[in-house]
Amino acid sequence: METTESKSITAGMDTATAALVASHGAKFRADIVRGVQYCEKVWDFKIADEKAFTDFCLKQYCPPGKTRSRLLKRLDAILNLIGGSFGMIAKATRYGLDVADEALTPTDELLAAFSAGTHLLEDYRTFNIAALIQLNFGTDDLNSPRTREGWAARRIANTGREVIPAELLAESSKLQAGVQSFVYGFNLHLDRIVYTDPSVKFPKGTVQISHWGLRDCMTSLNGQENAGPKQHAIRDLMRRVVDGEIPVQIVDNPKAEWRQVDNTVLINGITEPARMIGPLRWKNFKRVYDVARKIDPYTRYGNIIDNKFKFEREIPEEQMVKILIDILSAPVASGVSRYVASRLGRPLEPQDIYFKNFHSGTKTTPLSFDLGKRYPNSEALTKAIPGILIKLGFDKKAAEFIGSKIRVDNSRSAGHAWGPSTPFDIQLLRVRVGKKGINEQEFKTFMHELGHCVEGVLTSYEMDFKQLWGVPNTAFTEGFAFTFQDRANFILGRKTSEDVDVTVLLRFWEAYEIAGPALTEIYFFHWLYKNPQATAADMQREIRKIGDEIYREYYAPIFGPEGYGLMSVYSHILWCSFYLADYPMGYVIAYQVRKYLRKKNLAREMQRMCQLGCIYPENWMRSAVGQTIAVKPLLDDTKAALENLC
Repeated sequence: METTESKSITAGMDTATAALVASHGAKFRADIVRGVQYCEKVWDFKIADEKAFTDFCLKQYCPPGKTRSRLLKRLDAILNLIGGSFGMIAKATRYGLDVADEALTPTDELLAAFSAGTHLLEDYRTFNIAALIQLNFGTDDLNSPRTREGWAARRIANTGREVIPAELLAESSKLQAGVQSFVYGFNLHLDRIVYTDPSVKFPKGTVQISHWGLRDCMTSLNGQENAGPKQHAIRDLMRRVVDGEIPVQIVDNPKAEWRQVDNTVLINGITEPARMIGPLRWKNFKRVYDVARKIDPYTRYGNIIDNKFKFEREIPEEQMVKILIDILSAPVASGVSRYVASRLGRPLEPQDIYFKNFHSGTKTTPLSFDLGKRYPNSEALTKAIPGILIKLGFDKKAAEFIGSKIRVDNSRSAGHAWGPSTPFDIQLLRVRVGKKGINEQEFKTFMHELGHCVEGVLTSYEMDFKQLWGVPNTAFTEGFAFTFQDRANFILGRKTSEDVDVTVLLRFWEAYEIAGPALTEIYFFHWLYKNPQATAADMQREIRKIGDEIYREYYAPIFGPEGYGLMSVYSHILWCSFYLADYPMGYVIAYQVRKYLRKKNLAREMQRMCQLGCIYPENWMRSAVGQTIAVKPLLDDTKAALENLC
């Protein structure tokens, strides 16, 4: 039954449409109907009646042509400046939480939680900026625009469609900062643990963050004497992280010693029972997730899963899940596993899913110089960027321009990149730099993040429309990051005679490793929505259960029956950002990009690809490499590589 209010809204829309057609002519009728329809979606008729609605439409409607093009360019600049300024503020307020130059203080955590832009979406509605945008550009059309201006208009049409209450955004920001502080502080001092196996001892000062640091430290032991017991000890720590069996007292505490045999902790000469973290990781996650559920009704699709796939990634969930399963169930996995086992000289174990040294087996040729002395701090890395880019094929002018827009900071996290928000902003690269300078493990992370940063520069400052800054979704920027990471040895001057076929096996193995955790996260989020009353303890049990099921189905035939929770250990999940699938998709996309670039100039082609900007993923791929997004090229080439090697 139609209400009085709905009748009033319909009447207002009819009146506005008739008035606009009378003013601008019948040739614009279809566009006018579209504009009035979308303007109504963001108009509050309780505050401003149908007459005010009609008056607004008459004043603010710009017919297609020069007038609308001029409006688009003006809004393009203004919205970037407004929204980007809040991004710049966030970089300043979060600096203490993100950068490890000084000790983390409660004030840093307080400032990091501050979000200056929480009222922005409400303000766009209040001041009718949202109505202006929807009147002139609003659409749900998913067909590909034919012009750059059309793409910019398509992107600007998203502005104002959602209005999330400021108090929810503020609460989410506070809790996200809390999760980040928790994750960045989850450091384990491996040298301060007395392991069940007394032969396991780590050098003084060996501290690793969960999960990234533990993973990389464990795999770096390959080729070393008595590596097995140490790897098993770290693998057990990762399992304990998942199951909540890490003592609270030892987390980020170099003064505490944990005796595993009797589960006691020694602090300042006093022995006390170990108090386990239990579901603490999931208590942190649940706080963010609970707010996200409150935000859901205000979003485009009403839930995290659909918003991520349909709105952010713009790739159907079914397509992405199929790619993940195609990777996990690929027959070539057994052939590649035999190659890995031959490199290691032993049967495979669960931690070998992280194996990366395909070319050098279990040993790495030492560098001819002290890497820590060459790059003793973040400033040295910043200064080195132009020279690194020149080695990668960028001309001097481009290298210096890109380098001038990037600053390296010493990160509390394992590493991340943060792009420019406005033309007045700077691209940030965060990587851990120890007291003795950067090590090889972190230099690879630096190169990975540099790929993100170069993409961030190339897809921003000189883009034709600011609405098109960036790449279609995070999987694409991961593709560039992986491509740069591939060049780490080249930049370090380490001579490698890489076999092309072996490289293909590595590309498959990278995607194969992360596809399981990504699928675990997808299934876990579906479980969350089916179980809205789940406790943190329930979440901890379920993600372990889901991860174990995926391990048994896809990994156990190769690595053995026990998975030690490795499918569920990834710290990314705790942010509730539903991010993990971007990694295997990044590998798939990166493979297609790498293959295309194999006999081409990296710098020139990357600059061309980045200028495509934030268009739809499939359009980007077809324009960049002449293919749609597909895992088949990787699987076919892996099969051929195995045949060549065998």
